[in-house]
Amino acid sequence: MDMIESVMLTLLVALAGTALMAWRLGNERRDVGLLTALAALWGLATAAAFSW
Repeated sequence: MDMIESVMLTLLVALAGTALMAWRLGNERRDVGLLTALAALWGLATAAAFSW
């Protein structure tokens, strides 16, 4: 695992955790959806970086 992959994986975990906490705290659905979509896109980019 290269440095960029570990940084991307760490950020993915942080984004997913933030989305989960926002959902559990009862934030607006729009905001939670935006965080979830961003985490999903970042997850795709991370998966692409690992497969490269």
